[in-house]
Amino acid sequence: MNPKEFIFNKNTEQWYLGYAFQGAVVLGIAPILIPVIVGNAAGNAAAGVVVAAFYAGQLLSPLLGGVADRTGKLRAVWTFGYAVLALCLALFGTTSNLAFWMILCFMQGMGAAACNTVAAMFIVEFKPKGEWDDRIGWLQTFYGAGQALGLGLAAALQASPAIGMLVSGLLMIPGWWLGRIGLPKDSDRTPSTSEDKARGGSAPRQPVPHIHHRLGSLERFLHVLTRLKSQYGTFIFSWFLSMLSMWLIFNLYPLLMKQTYGIGAFASSLYYAAGAFIGIFAYAPSGALGRKIGNGPVVLLSYLMVIISVAGMAVLAVTESAQSVWLAPVFFLLTPIAWSPAIVAGTAYVAELATFEEGSAIGMFNATTAIGSVLAALGAGAIADSLGFTSVLILSGILGALAIVPLFRVMLERRGQRHAEVSPEKA
Repeated sequence: MNPKEFIFNKNTEQWYLGYAFQGAVVLGIAPILIPVIVGNAAGNAAAGVVVAAFYAGQLLSPLLGGVADRTGKLRAVWTFGYAVLALCLALFGTTSNLAFWMILCFMQGMGAAACNTVAAMFIVEFKPKGEWDDRIGWLQTFYGAGQALGLGLAAALQASPAIGMLVSGLLMIPGWWLGRIGLPKDSDRTPSTSEDKARGGSAPRQPVPHIHHRLGSLERFLHVLTRLKSQYGTFIFSWFLSMLSMWLIFNLYPLLMKQTYGIGAFASSLYYAAGAFIGIFAYAPSGALGRKIGNGPVVLLSYLMVIISVAGMAVLAVTESAQSVWLAPVFFLLTPIAWSPAIVAGTAYVAELATFEEGSAIGMFNATTAIGSVLAALGAGAIADSLGFTSVLILSGILGALAIVPLFRVMLERRGQRHAEVSPEKA
């Protein structure tokens, strides 16, 4: 099999390649260059606020998904996302105004949310359900590969971050062009059922792990909140703590590495790229491992990887070890690698634990990730400015350890339930 046949197989489409460009920019170049630009000009706290604005923009995903559903103009929403990203990325390096930076980052988040939302819809609303898992897995692989390449490109662009942001914006042009190739036509969407048509509505679409963040109506959202005392809710609380822990490290990563260990943006970008690259190959095995030993244990494994990562980095920061220049990146690598089993098994565990509509359950799960990212960005910047990044690392480790407690409780309860179901049969 030649490389082209492997990449473009029965579970992939050529538009995935264009989507990889967005991964390169949104998860690769911008997360390195934006904190560098803002941090150097206005400090860590300002960098945290600006990064938080990006994740706040992603919270518009439910709205954008609703617009795409109601209008049926998925291709238009896709184009809108790329256009917004291109403009706001290109303009970012032209200003030093904090408010303008926040607006641009918010719009970038909205653009990314638009593309991510309809990317999932192009699969779940145009392909048979039996193909969803494999196709989503490949879509995530393209996105992750784009991230790894983007982080490598960030290393080359970090010396001139303003120019690097302009390049990021320009990359959205070929990304959009390649992303148009093979996109399904809006008219080919899976039709609604006759019952739905009689009601004048359309069939509810199932959100997809990692990408599609719709929560539905406010009534449905409040209905989900009433379930938070269940095993599902306990796990959501655990996930929230773990997201705070992870994103305290990710959000201002280049500033953390520079100010704590003296590692510049060039080297830190390459280390992050290495972790993201390794993580690409952990998506599929994580799903297989979850089916074999259970999704809860796989999530626990990802938590432990992050705790070891952060603890090692914190010890090096406190002791000011001369070995930290090469040891800190080694410990850090565990965190981006841990993301793959965390998101794969975490999404599956949510669906397993939910006692209500799966789409709403996954929507709340994804919203928890986004909210955790926003709060972590704000917290990391403020704490770093007042107490230093060592305190950020310590807080991250504490939150990671606390996340294990509710997760372990859910796992024990699930185990007890399984024993209770088996015992009567044996009797």
